[in-house]
Amino acid sequence: MGPDAILIEGLSVSYPPDRSGQERQALKGVSLAVREGEFVLLAGPSGSGKSTLLRCINGLIPHSHRGTAEGRVVVRGREVRDCRVCRLAPEVGTVFQDPDHQLFTAGVEAELAFGLEQMGLSHPEMEARISRAAGTMGIGHLLKRDVDALSWGEKQRVAIAAVLAMEPSILLLDEPTSGLDADAARRLVAVLSRLNRERGLTIVVAEHRTAPFLRVCTRVVGIRDGTVVSDGTPAAYAGPRQEELTVGTAPGAGTPLLAFEGVTYAYPGQDHPAIDGVTFGIGAGEIVLLTGPNGSGKSTLLRHANGLLRPNKGKVVVNGRETNTLTVAEAARSVGLLAQHADTQLFAETVRDEIAFAPENLGYTPERIGHCMDGALKILGLEVLGTETPPLNLSVGEKQRVAIASILAMDTPVLVLDEPTLGLDPARKAELSTLLRKRAGAGCAVLVATHDPEFAALCGGRRVALRGGRVVADGDEG
Repeated sequence: MGPDAILIEGLSVSYPPDRSGQERQALKGVSLAVREGEFVLLAGPSGSGKSTLLRCINGLIPHSHRGTAEGRVVVRGREVRDCRVCRLAPEVGTVFQDPDHQLFTAGVEAELAFGLEQMGLSHPEMEARISRAAGTMGIGHLLKRDVDALSWGEKQRVAIAAVLAMEPSILLLDEPTSGLDADAARRLVAVLSRLNRERGLTIVVAEHRTAPFLRVCTRVVGIRDGTVVSDGTPAAYAGPRQEELTVGTAPGAGTPLLAFEGVTYAYPGQDHPAIDGVTFGIGAGEIVLLTGPNGSGKSTLLRHANGLLRPNKGKVVVNGRETNTLTVAEAARSVGLLAQHADTQLFAETVRDEIAFAPENLGYTPERIGHCMDGALKILGLEVLGTETPPLNLSVGEKQRVAIASILAMDTPVLVLDEPTLGLDPARKAELSTLLRKRAGAGCAVLVATHDPEFAALCGGRRVALRGGRVVADGDEG
């Protein structure tokens, strides 16, 4: 390995005060050096400062994000504080937790070309780089597609390819496997390992799904409460491994509360349906895990559960009523739906307002609202965030926990969750699985779409697999 690619000395970062006047310190005196050609895994619980650290390396802090930073960050000999983000971007490629935060062109090929155009490359060189990046990420078949027509996992692969096309010397990735199915996640880890070994690419990955990366990284840096608490080899890493978590048992099925009956749906302008003849039901007291590769139709199906989408053929029945006869507001009394990305669901000014919004609009009594609030604030350790904190100022994992709490506060008989573990560390995933099992045990019907096999094992329950918009398997685990 060569000299220092990244040098961090005494780095402290604080975000602006919330409405209660409390300042949030994300990093506290972090000092760290990453040498050229290293493959570093940043591990730690949600809200520990991993994402903030990456934003300091690529210059978003202090140049774009609000907050104050003290200390030094030097990237390949250049002080980040004195270097514009656009000057660092070709050398320091960043893949964010949510691909929607970095994809902004209409087409996939245009997305891969955008950064290369800003670099002033010739057309032949651009074509060659786009071809290489698309081949590396296995997205050649997506190049002529519209970005908005892609699944979340497909968007993630496009975002990574767009960064790789610029051929940076340093690659930063924030939770890159969170939206990928198991096969896609394994392929991504293999690609990163090859780029690190064969091209000498310096890689820093912040990730909760540590197991795949522990096999290929050269070093693990543990972060907790904004400080470095460990730094050593993968073999010496003593953090939680999801494979070691205890597997829970699935509650039994009861009276059907949610049923999909021959549901077929095609997005406007699309020739092929996103879901095609899907039929299965979920009983009271049952957990059903919806699995399948990226683009298989899982998110599209979940949006039918509360009437956000209406089937072209077939019907969706909730509590004995077809969603076609209900408004979304009426369906929301029976179905609490967690979207795939918390940013699309959070809008209130404070955590308290966010959690109270749905119960208030559902017309719950003040006593019931208070009960829902008290219970939700205890969920997944939300008390420590403070009720006056703006939700959109939180980390991805913290925002996810607030979004989950706001859905659970609705106290609906049906819970539908789309990739609920985004940004959650193993301990929080275990807590969430326990909560879902308790809700099911109390008579809820729970439907969870997930790519996370460890979380699925913790939840237990029945598996329904989608592929190409159709149910290809339906039965108990194993």
